[in-house]
Amino acid sequence: MEKSHRQRPNPSSSSSSSSTHFRSQKFRSNSTTKDGKFTKNNNPNAREDFVKPRRASQQVQQHLDDSSNLPVLLGTCPFMCPVAERVQRERLRDLAVFERLDGNPRKTSSDLAVKKFCRTISNRDMPTSDLRPLPVLEDTLDYLLSFLDSSEHPFEVVHDFIFDRTRSIRQDLGKQNIDNEKAIYMYEKMLTNTCNLARRSMIIQMDDVFREVSLRGSGEPFFYS
Repeated sequence: MEKSHRQRPNPSSSSSSSSTHFRSQKFRSNSTTKDGKFTKNNNPNAREDFVKPRRASQQVQQHLDDSSNLPVLLGTCPFMCPVAERVQRERLRDLAVFERLDGNPRKTSSDLAVKKFCRTISNRDMPTSDLRPLPVLEDTLDYLLSFLDSSEHPFEVVHDFIFDRTRSIRQDLGKQNIDNEKAIYMYEKMLTNTCNLARRSMIIQMDDVFREVSLRGSGEPFFYS
């Protein structure tokens, strides 16, 4: 007696067709009735997927408009470091060895302290008394570059001090949108000396490696941190 074999439905095909139908219903903006008329899709997810990118683009455009409407800042700080920052760093003992008056970590002066680099978000609430004008920035750069040939302190200390303080100079130039010939010359000097500092740092590191090899012997493995 022959048995009748019923064809079982394929679950994978049914699930794939249902998922395809769900996606088409979700992202389809309009649907058509039997009489050929169009009706709006009332699926809230479809509207939300369309509105989100538009809102994001509007927020980006608003941020750009706000940035372009910011007032032009003109620095008024006559010192290498603003007074408020100098007082705060004295209280926190946040003074580099080059900024300490008579070696005192809690005392400095306007002739020694140099403004540190500090990451800021916006220029809207920045006081002009914290920004140094171009002549003060030029004098500050010349003062910093005078430490390049210093042998009183280790090279790493000199390198870190100059790198951070010249970064603050570039920040003040950018905040005030200074892009004249004097500013370009300052950028060139900072770039040249940054490359020289990096080269000297590499030479010192290689000298340390070769010294380690010579002390341990060429046939012995060596490790350094």
